[in-house]
Amino acid sequence: MTDTSPRALTAPRTLPPATLLAWLLDLDDRLSATDLRPSPEVNDAFERLVELCTVIDDELTSEVLGTPVADSLVASLRSLSARGESQLERAWARRIIAADAPWAELRQFPYLDNYRRLVRFELAGLTAIGAPPPESAVVLGAGPLPLTGLVLAQLYGVDVTNVDNDPEACELASAVQRALGMEKRVDTVCGDACAPSRLPEVTDTDIVLLAALVGADRAAKRSVTGSLSGSMRPDSLLLTRSAHRLRTALYPPVSPDDLTGFRTLVEMHPCDDVVNSVLISRPEPGGPDQSARAAARQ
Repeated sequence: MTDTSPRALTAPRTLPPATLLAWLLDLDDRLSATDLRPSPEVNDAFERLVELCTVIDDELTSEVLGTPVADSLVASLRSLSARGESQLERAWARRIIAADAPWAELRQFPYLDNYRRLVRFELAGLTAIGAPPPESAVVLGAGPLPLTGLVLAQLYGVDVTNVDNDPEACELASAVQRALGMEKRVDTVCGDACAPSRLPEVTDTDIVLLAALVGADRAAKRSVTGSLSGSMRPDSLLLTRSAHRLRTALYPPVSPDDLTGFRTLVEMHPCDDVVNSVLISRPEPGGPDQSARAAARQ
């Protein structure tokens, strides 16, 4: 007998749309009945949700997203995922800070390899457009467990500034960096990623990476990027994390039209179980304050 439970999915395959929809509704109900803090039940539900969102083929995805309940279901799952991610990162940040062997503890984080492959995917995009490897980066919306910045610093030698608007998240991220001995390459700044023009760190960095959860909708993304375009160096690049197809149940989608003041050079979607898409963009020439900053550097 063929096992058609969500746990059995390891490769793209066609299923009855009603079956996939029923699984998603069940996961939504299960997660909604919890406080989303890490537990065997919550962890299992999120693992199944991530698996469903990354292995289902496009034809089945289109059928499911075309159902009457799809919009409300995707919005609910996305909200649950955002809150669950915050709970997971806080719990693991505290585990790493308290551990006798912090790096060994970090290696147990269930999504560490996904972050490593996502960063490699993004850097490959920079190579594809002919950009040099970044020496510096600002991560907007880094969270309490700043894995993107840690991967960039540890594996690629990038000097990273992490930014988050939550004081507790910043405190935890700073403590994680100290526990791992990464203070020389990674710094954390508590500031509003939704008002990046107030962050001097973005004005002189090679890349700015906009986390998927910064700006919950298109209007918010446009507000953030409109401010960014007037703050970044003309030769710097914006990497905006997005989501495609059923992955939008995990993170909000972003289109080039949502990036105010930027020209998108490439939009990349993963074909494996990496979750996020990425748009790589450059500030449009003549944006606010760019001429003044250029003159100041001469």
